[in-house]
Amino acid sequence: MQTIPQAIRHARDELDLSLADLQRMFRKKTGIAYVGRVDASPQAHNWFRRFGEDVRFCYVNPRGGEAGGVPVFTSMAEVPDYIDLAVVKVAPAIVPQVIADCGRRGVRDVIVFSSGFSEVGAEGAALEAKVAAAAREHGVRVIGPNTNDNTFEQFPIPEQHRGGLIGLVTQSGFNGRPIVEGVAMGAAFRRWVTVGNEVDLEVADFINYFAHDPQTSVIAAYVEGFKSIAKLRLALEAANAMKKPVVMLKMGSTERGARMAASHTGHLAGADAVINGLFKQYGVIRVRDLDELLETANLLAKLPVGTGPNCALYSVSGGSTTLMAELADSYGVSFPELSPATIEKLYTYLPNYVAVSNPIDNGGGFVITAPQQQRIDVLETIAADENVDVIVVGLTAALGLLSDSFAADVLAFAPRSSKPIVAVWGSVLTDSPGYRDLVKSGVPIFRSFRKCFRAMRARADYEAAKAAFRRRSWQATPLSVAQQIALRQNGLLDSRQSADLLEGAGIDRAQECLVTSPTEAADRLPDLGGRVVMKLASPDIAHKSDAGLVELGITDDTMAASVFDVLVAKAKAHAPDARIEGVLMQEQIGSGVEMIVGLTQDPDLGPTITVGAGGIYAEILKDAATRPLPVDRDDIREMIASLRLSPLLDGARGAAPSNKEALVELVFRTAQLGLAAGTSIVELDLNPVIVLPTRAVAVDALVVSRTID
Repeated sequence: MQTIPQAIRHARDELDLSLADLQRMFRKKTGIAYVGRVDASPQAHNWFRRFGEDVRFCYVNPRGGEAGGVPVFTSMAEVPDYIDLAVVKVAPAIVPQVIADCGRRGVRDVIVFSSGFSEVGAEGAALEAKVAAAAREHGVRVIGPNTNDNTFEQFPIPEQHRGGLIGLVTQSGFNGRPIVEGVAMGAAFRRWVTVGNEVDLEVADFINYFAHDPQTSVIAAYVEGFKSIAKLRLALEAANAMKKPVVMLKMGSTERGARMAASHTGHLAGADAVINGLFKQYGVIRVRDLDELLETANLLAKLPVGTGPNCALYSVSGGSTTLMAELADSYGVSFPELSPATIEKLYTYLPNYVAVSNPIDNGGGFVITAPQQQRIDVLETIAADENVDVIVVGLTAALGLLSDSFAADVLAFAPRSSKPIVAVWGSVLTDSPGYRDLVKSGVPIFRSFRKCFRAMRARADYEAAKAAFRRRSWQATPLSVAQQIALRQNGLLDSRQSADLLEGAGIDRAQECLVTSPTEAADRLPDLGGRVVMKLASPDIAHKSDAGLVELGITDDTMAASVFDVLVAKAKAHAPDARIEGVLMQEQIGSGVEMIVGLTQDPDLGPTITVGAGGIYAEILKDAATRPLPVDRDDIREMIASLRLSPLLDGARGAAPSNKEALVELVFRTAQLGLAAGTSIVELDLNPVIVLPTRAVAVDALVVSRTID
């Protein structure tokens, strides 16, 4: 089987190669060939001009000749040596040949606009595979197919722009365009790439490229799915290493595949839970819509790196400051008390009918009637407070004179402010000098307090994640011979195979034995401490308790023999064709907190680890945390702390505290088993894991395996 470290090494090689190729691709082009329909219109020639006034162009089309002064060559073999990029828009069936022709001519960079590939079904997917094969064979790098024409688009940078540039990658051109319209809100973009069907270059390649691009400070992405988890994780590691935040709108949050899962873990570790776990590990800021993607990326690009989380909220009315305070508080945005010196000084500037605190209300009319220097003195005093890191200004009035006057104060002070300023324009009326001037100034601007504070919270979370970021190790102890033999089974493992797998991983398990007759059950009872649980052993019945095939509190030999017969009879009635191995007798563990620990395979992100509330109500409670592998012990501690039941582990209503570190170790060893096994463990449930004051012990196990050639 291919181990995860092997996949990571392969992904690292691919990213190193694509980084060099993308750096070449995005260098200034000398010549571009458009392969497809010839268009002599002025609009077509204007499209060519986006690549630069001194870039030369040609068409490739069997008709030959020229069009509006642009040469038309009949094939790629004829194009001049200065051509270093091909843009392809031909019938999909022709694209593989065009890719091959580009490679033969030495044109290594290709953008494919053509559609009609995997997005339309199996036939298109087969054709797409031919495109990929042609690209590999001829050393061509491809963006697309099914992409649009914006990859080399130049974006105007606002005249007074302060801050960094946003690198944007999307899988949908349609959903990328509204983001770029954020230029009208003062956002500044380095580049926008739509990857389309990712036949070659994928989202991870461009995240990695932007991470290494010195002119990009924030990476934004609209993603529907991930092609390679290994490449994605390495790209996110690169972004963290370069201190560049990644803001992502990830679609497809449905629990795909969960209904087909055999284990409880499979139902708990749905797609969205795994994505959230991955994003938490790497400090990715997940947003919920296109507006939030734009506004959060814009805020991160414009606020200086390392800006603290404490906000001063300043507006023109008591009502709006109350709203600001409630929304800021609901998002966990810090707005601390101002220092006594600041409050005293503000009272000398503000009207005597306002009470000074944070949030700060200037009474509204103040921004019209007071001299501008006095109004700016208020902003300067707020900025000087050592408790304040950011000033959030609420321009909430639709009255033009009030809003424009307040905006003028911000514009006059912002360039020399010692603290960054964020503006909230709370009016639908944007056709005013104040709004237009704020956009031009480079001050981050939001259209609602909610969006502002959501972005501020995300930025604070990113700063915390950045400080705590660490690389996780992909290395794990190789599987023992017994473990490898156990995993040769396709499907549900039997009790012996499961035991071999878990014992080899060093996972603390309840003492148990398999008995095959009532007499043996009676004889073995003393060996297990005299109080046992008895459960039917069958590889064909996954959840024994659901079928009534588990009995607790067996304390004498007569009872043990009787329960053996009862369980076998019940099993035959429940599943007449099931293979019955016997009955598993297990020491009955004392009362503790019941948890579930499990592994599952996510179709996008690979093996994942889950920990949560366990027992028979695991799926009802849905109190679980999931992370893609690898994880370290600190990750696991964070996962446990995020659970609603976490306080129970600390001891509740007089109960002794549970041994959380023993639980951490059990989860970690399960994760290491998942790394070592790779994709051969499809699902694994330890449910329940009972956490006691002295230990954490797995009481029941379900393992589904798949033999990997």
